[in-house]
Amino acid sequence: MFIIVAILCVSVLGQLGYDGYTEWQSGIDRTINRQNKFVEPVYPLQMFTRVQFPRQFSRRPQVLIMHEEIEWNKNRNINYQTFISDVTVKGFYINYLINGPAIIPILRVRWVAFVDSEAEVQYVNYQFEDLIRLRQGFGTRFQDFMVQYYLKYPTPRVVAFIVGAEIEVYDSLTTTIQIQLGKPTGSATPVRFLTRDRCHINTLRIAYFISSDYSTIMGTLGSSDNYFNQFLDNENRMKLRVQRFEREVPSSFIFESHQNVLAQGITGFDVHSRAGNFYIKVGGEYVDKKSSTYHCAYGTKGDTVLQYMEISYILHPPALPPYQMLIEESVIDNNDVTVIEHQELLNDSLIP
Repeated sequence: MFIIVAILCVSVLGQLGYDGYTEWQSGIDRTINRQNKFVEPVYPLQMFTRVQFPRQFSRRPQVLIMHEEIEWNKNRNINYQTFISDVTVKGFYINYLINGPAIIPILRVRWVAFVDSEAEVQYVNYQFEDLIRLRQGFGTRFQDFMVQYYLKYPTPRVVAFIVGAEIEVYDSLTTTIQIQLGKPTGSATPVRFLTRDRCHINTLRIAYFISSDYSTIMGTLGSSDNYFNQFLDNENRMKLRVQRFEREVPSSFIFESHQNVLAQGITGFDVHSRAGNFYIKVGGEYVDKKSSTYHCAYGTKGDTVLQYMEISYILHPPALPPYQMLIEESVIDNNDVTVIEHQELLNDSLIP
């Protein structure tokens, strides 16, 4: 009887949008992982994959996607997009569209789904007509835009992820996209896109995550040309050359740690177009239970000469009310295999 009442309470709270009620889940999709159809593609290449949530949501969630790992061949124009569709309480579809000529044999996507009244996802397509300064010319160029959102966020924070682009690099030594976010206001945030050399950006697809929930930890970090930049060290071509990042998190992250949402994705890069295949990867490792520290690593491998890389991350502790956690513990006891597989996905190690 207790379990039935608790489930009903959770369902009602979710339907009514109670401010203190949140549901968060996360996972990884590895649909594009060196299969023949991606190594020797026929363009246009379009496919989709169905993602089923480990736990059903109380109502239809918002879904954010970001790229954790990507590779494409050097000195080629790039044209790719990822987008979501058909979101329900049980799952959604991730759609992949690759138009070449660059081959993309690896593309790993992190997804985050949530029911949270203090968070919002926006996908913005910047078309050829919009990017007047970035799609032509040479040297360092930038163009400014504004990201609009609802007035319900009094003190919002914003991060951005690249989830699609069309880039021409025939005459350019670098493939460059950089995103700079300005100071957020209650209704909008300024955003600046930059590129350089003869890299021409024809289209961009950006995923914005906006939140005023301070139980959600988020930020952007990166590294550019400097003496300690491991990206420029090409002596070790077998292992990943990485930068490591650590951040202390609240103690709430160490309880029910398998339900932590540790999401991170690519925000910007500057790679030599002709020095080797373009390859970058980012991965959230774990939250150290002894020190309550979130560990992350990001970098490249092989012949890639990466002069700049920037990532953004979103961290959220187990977002379930206490009575829902009791129910989940009961489910875990009866379904150990599913939980273990999900935890291995979240803890997929990047650090060599």
